Amino acid sequence: TVPPAAGIQPLTMSDNDPSSAMEPDAMALGAAGEGEAMDVDSLSPDAKLAEQYKSRPAVDLLPGLPLSPLVNTARLPADAKAMLAETWMKEASDEAPSPTDEDAPPPPPPSSFDPSAPEYNVMMRRVAKSAPLAKWNESTLKVKETEDALAVTKDEKEIEALSAELEAAKAAVAEADVALGELKASFADDPTSLTPWMCTLFDLVDAGLTTFEVGGAFFPHTSLTALFGSDNTTGLYDDAERVLGAFKRRCDRERGEGAVQLLARIVPNIFQDGYKPELLEPLVDKMRVNLYGEESAAPLDFLQLFWWDLASRDVLPTLKALQRLAEDKLEVNEETGEASVSEPRKVRGLGLVDFPARGVLAAIQAGVPVAAVQLPFSIADRSGAEALAVARKYGLKVLARGGLMGGVISEKFVGAECPDTTRADAELDDVADALDQINDYGGWGKVQGLLRTVQGIARKHGVAMQAVALRWQIDQGTFPLVPMRWGRSAWRQFGKFYAGGTTLGQDKDRNVLGHDSVLHMDAVDRQLFQVDSFLDMEDMHALNALAA
Repeated sequence: TVPPAAGIQPLTMSDNDPSSAMEPDAMALGAAGEGEAMDVDSLSPDAKLAEQYKSRPAVDLLPGLPLSPLVNTARLPADAKAMLAETWMKEASDEAPSPTDEDAPPPPPPSSFDPSAPEYNVMMRRVAKSAPLAKWNESTLKVKETEDALAVTKDEKEIEALSAELEAAKAAVAEADVALGELKASFADDPTSLTPWMCTLFDLVDAGLTTFEVGGAFFPHTSLTALFGSDNTTGLYDDAERVLGAFKRRCDRERGEGAVQLLARIVPNIFQDGYKPELLEPLVDKMRVNLYGEESAAPLDFLQLFWWDLASRDVLPTLKALQRLAEDKLEVNEETGEASVSEPRKVRGLGLVDFPARGVLAAIQAGVPVAAVQLPFSIADRSGAEALAVARKYGLKVLARGGLMGGVISEKFVGAECPDTTRADAELDDVADALDQINDYGGWGKVQGLLRTVQGIARKHGVAMQAVALRWQIDQGTFPLVPMRWGRSAWRQFGKFYAGGTTLGQDKDRNVLGHDSVLHMDAVDRQLFQVDSFLDMEDMHALNALAA
């Protein structure tokens, strides 16, 4: 059971009205005196970590589109259809009596509204961090400040102005009150709202990791049918899009629009007979439905293009087609000469995946507004160095893959046997992919030397080995792409379990130095995100020398 956040009483529901739980005044006053707004930040299980994020300069991928220091690549732990069919609510008892007349007592509340359920503590925390509650707190403070000002002023004009402000503030409180009620009721209306996978995603957001990329198995570790069986009417990452889309819509409802950023990928089947760039617009439309819902007209936050064959298949027409989707279509009034938007853009920004340096440069020179490139660049793999140099020259953001060698950079694998494709390993993103990276580096023996070097630096600074590898990427000016873990393993890629937030309760495990201890409350080493790097010149020299 997840313990309730400090200063908040367990959630209760009325028997007949599930939306009546946790009135905003009662909830706020649980943490503050009468008339005071609640300090929502104090409820965060990652308050210290969040403070580190606040100390870092904000970075935008595009104007108005933030980019978190680490980007979560969402590889689904199960079939998307099964995940979206999950429910956090127990089925109501089939034996519950139903009243036969108006005078009969109401039936007991369904088990889905059991106030003792641990999900209610999670719901409480989520509501405490919601946009409606923030608005309610802000408006409540405004009411009190205005009432205090009215109590001391004698000026009639000022009294008139303050009275109008007070009425507006009270109206805002009432409006926020309604929004809070609707939000609380929405948990019952949305079966996935408190499922474990949804809670994992919210925990990442609460730790400041707000940028997500659709992900999944890719060449050569997926079927040729998945890669080339499409006629470009369905995308390779359709499942991940639908799951992340459900999460984004839920997060927008709770935290307000723009709280998370979604980076999509498009991998056209350019070997299809009759392929032409115009085929991609309907696919982009489908991606928008997956991510934002059928009723939304919002453009994709960001769309990254992977291209199979730059040598013999011209990518420029496709890039230009995507560029047109990233621009508003304008219509000019012949009489007034004024321009207006006739069709809004469908994509906010464009990126490139695994383009070589010459491909990145060609796109830029063709006028394609590329904002970021994604490439492999880590302590073990510098194959993307030339493209990285081009990106730096032209001010493009770089999303760097492979920072943890598929999960191999971990205490678990120091001195251990090499992973084996005959054995599944939850520590690894994909066993076959990890073996490819091991072989590319020079074999398991050479990898052991890398791991011992990283382990020594990690122990020197009291951080996880993963923090060393990821911080090196950050210090190169890149934004590491980190494949997600889910549920109890949500923070394994950072070297730790997680005992805060909502992902799991307290348990025991071995910490990064190999000693038994209660789980760390901070999911990520704070040194990873401080403004000044914890890696010194000696560390950087040793890590730079690891490149194959």
